[in-house]
Amino acid sequence: MYSKLLQRLNQLVLLNPQQQRSLCAALKVIDISTDDVLLERGQVSNHIYFLLDGVVRASCEVEGKDVTRWFSFEGDFASAYFSFVYRQPSEDAIVPITNTKVLALSYGALQDLSRQDSIWIDLNRHLLEYYYTTLQARVMAFQTKSTAERYQSLLREHPDIEGKVPLGYLASYLGMSQETLSRIRAKKKS
Repeated sequence: MYSKLLQRLNQLVLLNPQQQRSLCAALKVIDISTDDVLLERGQVSNHIYFLLDGVVRASCEVEGKDVTRWFSFEGDFASAYFSFVYRQPSEDAIVPITNTKVLALSYGALQDLSRQDSIWIDLNRHLLEYYYTTLQARVMAFQTKSTAERYQSLLREHPDIEGKVPLGYLASYLGMSQETLSRIRAKKKS
């Protein structure tokens, strides 16, 4: 169960067997149904999640509309990272779209690990870099790609996303109306 996470983390920093054991001891396995909420808007994020299975969505409210900020899939991390790091209330809600299984690392457990070994500080820095580059790529896509190109890029990254995520959430994530997304999808099929 922990092997997926350890493989992913070893892409960022190499963990020795003792570090791996310390991390695994600090993690909690949580099964989440679609009725549950990982984080409510206005709460401080107290966990970083690693998805073993399922899909979660982060959304915020903009001018009274629910806007999708991001999705996390199996093998991804999920957190309101700014809230987690700076202990500030989150603008995002994080909710499962499907029944989901996660490994959860609490803020306190990460602080304890960091006091024991500086590798966790390095890992945190790599996670920040990951979040930053992901955000930068998303901003660049909005500045340089058409709606159809953004949709095609998303399908290349996640070919089965349409079977997992409602079209309204996809349209919101891509920055378009559901009608526009439907037209783009219809053109693609013809």
